[in-house]
Amino acid sequence: MGVPGTYPAGDLPLRGTPPPAGARPERRTIMIFSADVNLCFSLSLLFQDRYRVVTTTNLSAIEELAAGAGANLAIVDESPSECLLKRLENLRDGSAIIPVIMLYVYNARDVTLDREFRSRAASVYYKPVEVSVLSRRIDELLAA
Repeated sequence: MGVPGTYPAGDLPLRGTPPPAGARPERRTIMIFSADVNLCFSLSLLFQDRYRVVTTTNLSAIEELAAGAGANLAIVDESPSECLLKRLENLRDGSAIIPVIMLYVYNARDVTLDREFRSRAASVYYKPVEVSVLSRRIDELLAA
């Protein structure tokens, strides 16, 4: 576990305490998923001064973690797949729609999947992505 804010597969820990039901949290919450522990850690450090940040490396936990943490936005770093598309739809079907920012490496063989993700995510960025662009988009989505 050695890296703060990152968790092994199967765990659903939270940094901080979720806000009580009906209460508006002081800080908006960003949930970050990436299989890359270093990316989770880096993004967590980058945004922790402005937002409450929850990270996971467990793809199968993102819906439950997003709901349990009261996520206002999700950043998902994962290659497009049908399985991930279903998980993205599950995030949109909850009681509160959670905007999703997707990060992945573009693959010309996955044009159809790319189109599907673009129609469901608030934003899609191909890696590598400028942190300033990502940060600006997060601010825009959370200000709405």
